[in-house]
Amino acid sequence: MKLTINQKDFYHGVQIVQRAVASRSTLPILKGIYLEAIKDKGLKLIANNLEMGIEYWVEANIIEEGVFVLPAAELSNILRELPAAEISFQLDESNYQAKINCLNSRFTLKGYQADEFPQLPEVEGAISFSFNSLTFKEMIEEVKFSTSTDQTQPTLTGGLMVLSPGEISLVATNTYRLAHSKRELSKALDLEEEIKVILPGTTLNELNHLIADKEEEMNILLNNSYVRFTFNEIVFISRLIEGQFPNYKQVIPVDFKSSVKIDRLEFLNAVKRVSLIARLDSNVITLDINQDQMSISSNSSEYGDALELVEVDLDGPEQSINIDANYLMDVLRTLNEEVVNILLIGSLNPLTIKKYGKDDYIYLIMPVRTGV
Repeated sequence: MKLTINQKDFYHGVQIVQRAVASRSTLPILKGIYLEAIKDKGLKLIANNLEMGIEYWVEANIIEEGVFVLPAAELSNILRELPAAEISFQLDESNYQAKINCLNSRFTLKGYQADEFPQLPEVEGAISFSFNSLTFKEMIEEVKFSTSTDQTQPTLTGGLMVLSPGEISLVATNTYRLAHSKRELSKALDLEEEIKVILPGTTLNELNHLIADKEEEMNILLNNSYVRFTFNEIVFISRLIEGQFPNYKQVIPVDFKSSVKIDRLEFLNAVKRVSLIARLDSNVITLDINQDQMSISSNSSEYGDALELVEVDLDGPEQSINIDANYLMDVLRTLNEEVVNILLIGSLNPLTIKKYGKDDYIYLIMPVRTGV
């Protein structure tokens, strides 16, 4: 293998695929990046931790074709510190070392034989459709904070993706809260029934990081074992979580007694201030809502009290509910809406938050019973 390549392009490509490098593994080669030089195509980079993998092509002048695996962390560190100039890259097959030269810098880096590296799986017999990548990123952001960290319930550590003929949904829950984001598909799918798969939480987080903040088309392929996303020259493949996701539809309320219209940022800032006391104890805050005002309070026998008043527009009877402050702040930080809608039934029922005037998102927080 022999090639020349731009330092900035090479480092950018390594940064992308490095997100799928195994951080802990008994197989050293999984901590590496697979490099394949192909004339007239460029340099292909692959990382694969056996749960997810990323493929990315970098433009390069290929003098001699070849394949090799280099340790990801060391390669990334070298490329980061090299000057922004052309890199000369050559493999010495006699001792499996790569020679990396750039201006006055000279490095040799030991690697591994490429035939031991696990290639990305083929997603066969798959359902295929296209979707706006920026919209999908927005959906991920709206639900990912609701996934569980409890590894004894693996299905809750990911997000459920639901496909119907004309709609795509993402759902996440840790049983104390639930987020459900949905959007219409631009082209209806030919499905006899809903398709449901569970995407790992790490997959949601990595996709959210990799998807650029611009409008572009994303192709999605999925079967019973894997899902593949192709966008912005990136191929991202993830294993799916096996198991049954809870029936989320049965916990989403249909009818409400009270509806509250409130400014999102004003609400968020008030909750932040009250949480300064709440977090010192149980992190529980109390919302008392009347016709034109909401009081947000927390009290601690050891540290003191906090109270904030926020103007609201209430339709229905007055309400009072105790909830976790962090769960409330998570959704208020995430949504970009100027105004949100709070829907309530009673103090022992979930608090529901929607975007005001929209029906593409719903978020539930279970109440906290105090003094029991």
